[in-house]
Amino acid sequence: MPENVKNHHFTVVIPTRERCDTFEHALHTCVIQDYDNLEILVSDNFSKDRTREIVEISKDSRIRYINTGKRLSMTGNFEFALSHVRPEGYVIYIGDDDGLLPNALKDINTIINQTGVSVLRWDVATYNWPTLVGDSNANQLYVPLRSGINKRDSAAEIQNVISCRKPYQVLPIMYMYSAIDFNAIEKIKSNSGYFYHSLTPDVYSGFALAGAVNSFIDSKRPYTIAGCSHNSIGASSLGISNSSKAWDEYSKEDNIPFHADLVKCLNLTEYVIECFLQARDHLPYFQMFTLDMENLFCKMMQEVSNRPESTYMETKDAVIKMGEMHGIPKAAHSAIAANPFRSTRSRRALTIGNLGRVGFHVARSCMTEFFKGGFYIDCASFGVKNIYDASLLCHHILKLKEMSLLSSTAVPKSILSNMKNTLLPKLHASQE
Repeated sequence: MPENVKNHHFTVVIPTRERCDTFEHALHTCVIQDYDNLEILVSDNFSKDRTREIVEISKDSRIRYINTGKRLSMTGNFEFALSHVRPEGYVIYIGDDDGLLPNALKDINTIINQTGVSVLRWDVATYNWPTLVGDSNANQLYVPLRSGINKRDSAAEIQNVISCRKPYQVLPIMYMYSAIDFNAIEKIKSNSGYFYHSLTPDVYSGFALAGAVNSFIDSKRPYTIAGCSHNSIGASSLGISNSSKAWDEYSKEDNIPFHADLVKCLNLTEYVIECFLQARDHLPYFQMFTLDMENLFCKMMQEVSNRPESTYMETKDAVIKMGEMHGIPKAAHSAIAANPFRSTRSRRALTIGNLGRVGFHVARSCMTEFFKGGFYIDCASFGVKNIYDASLLCHHILKLKEMSLLSSTAVPKSILSNMKNTLLPKLHASQE
């Protein structure tokens, strides 16, 4: 092996809590990685289901199981897991209904060797599990097909996000979107002894890490696949899932208090800004950024204008209260007037989360539909049933793209047919 090539150590952290039905397949995407310098750290938040049994059945020496010993909040479990990460190499978090793509760690390691970067961010494929009962977009996969590696200015991206010019996913989020050098994590923890200071740990990590480094590398090729299932908090909160159980449990947790400059409501835009305000309070490198409250009010109302009326009214009341808190009541009422409630909900792409996943709702009359540099595909005809199956399909599609057999604007029917013939036997074998 050449001197400049190193197999860096990776810790893939899976925080989980009583979701063994999806966790089993998420773990499988990690176990199949052909990479030895790896630890798969399963942080079990005091589950009473088969979580530990699934780990033991896997019989993979790279897995380390830890248990919180009592029920913690989601943020508490994220912090607990991080406290058990060995101080070396790079850290990646995934959810218990998410997954790594095949060969992801080898590919990520190659980029790190080429760039020497401490923070690597990438685009993410997304998958709606079949367990989203009653949802017309269940068992759908979105594969981004863009390529290229760029250097991003951290300060510029932070300002873009808090100004609502870009989505929070452009930040180097340690959950699903990034591999982070442990030294960068330690730099953040040195300020207070803890890494996380928000009830939305994934989004908070993006702000904290962007603030800790001047720049980061951004890859347009995905290495992970985000799942939206019946277990997803974001799907539950936005009504994409038929059950509100996940959101109800999350909202009742003994968690970090919501930032005092805001009035808490079910609004993703506000949750993102809450993470920024917490980072500004706890870390020394955020004083240079400016937050436009009037713009925030407008974006919050825009988000809920075509959501259920109860959600709209909750945000409206919060905006009015915040307008009074900050001495700008006219701005609050102007934002509301400019974004009245619309009784007909549009079918459009929704950003949902933990709050860090991407769910998609678009009308489709065919197997594929192109959208923003990638395409959606109906997985049912491929025999896909879970995140592991979806990761194999996604990996195969990306390989075809890299062989110039498809593009972000065209997928020949013959290619789809060949994909089925190639993948169906593999998927059937994996399900036996």
